[in-house]
Amino acid sequence: MPDTINIEANLRHDLADIGYGETSRSTMTVDLSAIRSNYRKLQALAPRSSCGAVVKADAYGLGAGRIAPFLAHLGCSHFFVADVEEGIAIRSVLPSSAKIYVLHGAMPGMEPAAEQHDLLPILNSRQQLDAWLRHCRRRNRALPAGIHVDTGLSRLGFSMEELQTLAENEQGLSELTTALFMSQLACAEWKSEVSLQQLYRFRKLTHLFPKAMLSLSNSAGLFAGRQFHFDLVRPGGGIFGFSTSDHPCFKPSQVVSLRTQIIQCRELRLGDAIGYYQSYKVRRRMRVATASIGYGDGFPRILGNRGHVFICGTRVPIVGFVSMNLMTIDVTELPDSWTAPGTLVDLICPEQTVEDLASAANMLSDELTTGIGRRCRRRYVQC
Repeated sequence: MPDTINIEANLRHDLADIGYGETSRSTMTVDLSAIRSNYRKLQALAPRSSCGAVVKADAYGLGAGRIAPFLAHLGCSHFFVADVEEGIAIRSVLPSSAKIYVLHGAMPGMEPAAEQHDLLPILNSRQQLDAWLRHCRRRNRALPAGIHVDTGLSRLGFSMEELQTLAENEQGLSELTTALFMSQLACAEWKSEVSLQQLYRFRKLTHLFPKAMLSLSNSAGLFAGRQFHFDLVRPGGGIFGFSTSDHPCFKPSQVVSLRTQIIQCRELRLGDAIGYYQSYKVRRRMRVATASIGYGDGFPRILGNRGHVFICGTRVPIVGFVSMNLMTIDVTELPDSWTAPGTLVDLICPEQTVEDLASAANMLSDELTTGIGRRCRRRYVQC
C-alpha cells in the first residue's frame, strides 16, 4: 500500500510546481527554539543528572522524526518511546551512541527486532524478563535491558516483592545486564505523600542494581526535589511546552501553534440554522465563515457552540457543531477584508495556548496534540 504521508507530500510539491499556492490543509507549527529553551531549563533543574527525553507517540504528536535528532544535537543521549515500532522509527535519525528505551518492553516475538535496532527494552514482568534472557542465550550475548518496578501506579512493572524474590534466585536477575532501573511517579504534580512513599520504595530496591542508571522523575517529578532526580530524569511534556507544574522556576516557552484557513463566508438571516442537527439557531443577521478544520484533523468536537478561535488577534466564537472537516465561526463583527477565502484562522496561538484549548475541551495538553492528525501539515521553525 502506498505511504499516505509521502503521497500527500508529493501532492503538495506537485501543486507548487504547477503554480498553485498553499493547500487548504491546516498547519501545526513547531517552534524548535522553544523546545531548546524548555529542554535547557529542565536540564538546569537537575544539574547532577543526565536529562533524557520522552518522545513516545511521535513526540506527543509534534513529530519525533524532527524533534529527536534536534534534541540529540542539544546533547540529549537518552530517549524513551512506547514500543519497539516507535524505537525503530527514530533509530535511523539518531546517533548510534544514543540510547533508546522501550517503555512497554518487547512484545512476544519482537526481541530480535529490538536487538537489530539497538533498542533497550524496559522489562515489566517475569514473562518479559524470561523472554529476553532466552533471546540472549540464543544469541550467546548478554544484551542490556532496563527493569521497571511498580512503586504505586499499578500500571506496568514488577512488584517489589517479585523483584526481591528474583534477586535471591541465581537464575533470575543475575543473568541480566541491567542498564536502567526505573519507576513512574503517580502524583508528582501534587507533591503529595504518595510521591514520598514511592521514593522510599524505589530507594529500597536500588541496591539490587549497583551498575544500573537510576531514574524516577518525569517532567513533574523534576519539581519534587533533588532526592527524586537520581542519575537520569525523563521529561516529556515539559520539553514540548506543556505546563507540568506551577513552580516559579519553570514557565515553559510555547512550542505549538495551529492555524487553518477560511474556505467561504456567507450571510445568514434570522431563522436560519447552522450545522448538523441545526444546533445553532440564527437570531439576527450575521456573517458566518467556514474554516477548513474539524474533528477529523483532531480539533475537539466538543468545542462546537462553545469554543472560539482568533482572526487577526480578535476572538471569534465557533457556532454550530464541529464536523469532520469543517467548522463554522461567527465573523459578523469583523471587516469583510478579514474574512475572504484563504484568510488565516488561529486555533492555538499566543492568545489561546495548547493548555487553554485543551482545558476548554476538558482534555490534557498532550491528549490534544497527540490527537491532531497527519492531515495537518507540520512546519518546523527556529530562530
